[in-house]
Formats: sequence, structure tokens, C-alpha cells
Amino acid sequence: MRAAMGGGDLYALDFDGVFCDSCGESSLSAVKAAKVRWPWAFEQVDAAMEEWIVEQMHTLRPVIETGYENLLLVRLLVEIQIPSARKSS
Repeated sequence: MRAAMGGGDLYALDFDGVFCDSCGESSLSAVKAAKVRWPWAFEQVDAAMEEWIVEQMHTLRPVIETGYENLLLVRLLVEIQIPSARKSS
């Protein structure tokens, strides 16, 4: 693909999973963001459950295509463990 301004070639490379593994970092970020987005759903979530969520995220990572899906997957995991968190938002 041609770069718009300079006329040179533009290369986009994705090294996640090759040179680095961002699963842990993106999982923790998703937990933090979900706690802000749905605070009432996380009222019963303690540190042990957060650890469980991050562990599950490592297992479920292959279903993630884009970053925002991490947030939704965290919410789903909370709803699996705490059915009362299935309140519509």
C-alpha cells in the first residue's frame, strides 16, 4: 500500500503473540475498564475472582479479534459467576 503523504511504502505489522504477549495486560485493562463501565456488576467481585477472570481470559484469548471484545468477555465471565449481574444496562 502506498503512504498518502510521503509516497513510500507503508507496512503494518502485528507482533502480538510473536515478540510479545499482551494477553495479561489487556485482560487486566479490561477488568479495570469493566469495573468503571458496570460498577454495580462488580460489587461482588473480589481479588480472587479477578484472578480467575484473568486466568480465563488466557484460555479464551483465541475468540478475541479486536481489543474492545476483552471488555465484553470480562463482563460475560462475571455474569457466569454472578448470575445477578445479568441486569440489562
